[in-house]
Amino acid sequence: MFFLALISSFLNAVNALYAKKITLQMKDNNSFIVTSFLVVTILLGCVMPWYYSFSATPVSMGLLLIVILLDTVSNVSFFLALGRIEVSQLAVYTALTPLFTFIPNSILHGFDIHILIPVLLIVLGVYFLNIKGKNLLSPIVEIKKPGNLFGVAAAVSAGLSMVPTQQLLVHELINAPTLYFFRATGIALIIYLLYRPKIWYPGLNKHLSMRGVLAIAQWIALFAALKMADGTLVVALAYTSPIFALVLARIYYKEKITAAKLIACCITILGILFIIE
Repeated sequence: MFFLALISSFLNAVNALYAKKITLQMKDNNSFIVTSFLVVTILLGCVMPWYYSFSATPVSMGLLLIVILLDTVSNVSFFLALGRIEVSQLAVYTALTPLFTFIPNSILHGFDIHILIPVLLIVLGVYFLNIKGKNLLSPIVEIKKPGNLFGVAAAVSAGLSMVPTQQLLVHELINAPTLYFFRATGIALIIYLLYRPKIWYPGLNKHLSMRGVLAIAQWIALFAALKMADGTLVVALAYTSPIFALVLARIYYKEKITAAKLIACCITILGILFIIE
C-alpha cells in the first residue's frame, strides 16, 4: 500500500509540472482539462471491454456522481491556482487533502489519534510554506490571496471525494480502471458543456497522450492503495508530492527552493514516518 501511494505521489508531482507546461501553450485551463480527460477516456475506453466492472445500483450511481462532481470542482480549482502560484507551492497546498478525508472518515468510522498526528504534521507544513520573513502570522494573510484560496479549494474537494471513492472500491461496486474511466468522462463532459472550450490541439497530441498515460498510472495506483488500507493514511501518502515537486520544479522551472519550502517538506516527511510506523 505504501509503495503504491508513494508512486501515485511522485506521478502527481510529475503530472502537475507537465500540466503547467501544456497549459502555458494552450493558454486556457478549461481546454486543458477537457482535452486531457478526453485523452484518458479514449485510452481507457480501448481496454474497457476487458476491465469494465460496475455494479449499477442507486447507491453506487449516487456515490459515483458525487465523486465526479467533487473532482470536477477540484480540477477547476487546481488549474486556476496553477496559473497564479508556483507548482511547488501549490503541491504543498494539495497536501492539505488528507485533512478533509480525515474529517468525514472520523464521523463515519470513529476518531483515531494515530491517523490525526501525521495529518496535522502535513497541515503544519502548509503553514510554514507561507511564512514571510519573521512574521509567524503571515500565513493567515497569505491564505486570502486568490491563488492560495484556489489551492485550498482543490484540496478540500479532492479530500472529500476520496471518501465515496473508497466506499465504491472497498465494497467492490466498481474497479479502479472503470472508476477512472467514468471519472475522466464525467469531468470532461461537465467542463465542456459549461465552457465549450477549444479541444483540438494537434501540435500537443504527443504531450497530451504522454500525460494521459501518466495520469492513468497515478490514479490507478491511488485507487488500488485505497482499496487496501485506511483512506486518510493512503491520501496522506499520495499527497506528499511537495517533496518531489520541490526538486522537479527547481530543475525544470528554476523555481527557488526557500527555507519555508524546505521546512514544509521536512515536516511532511516526518508525517510519512509516523504513517509507516
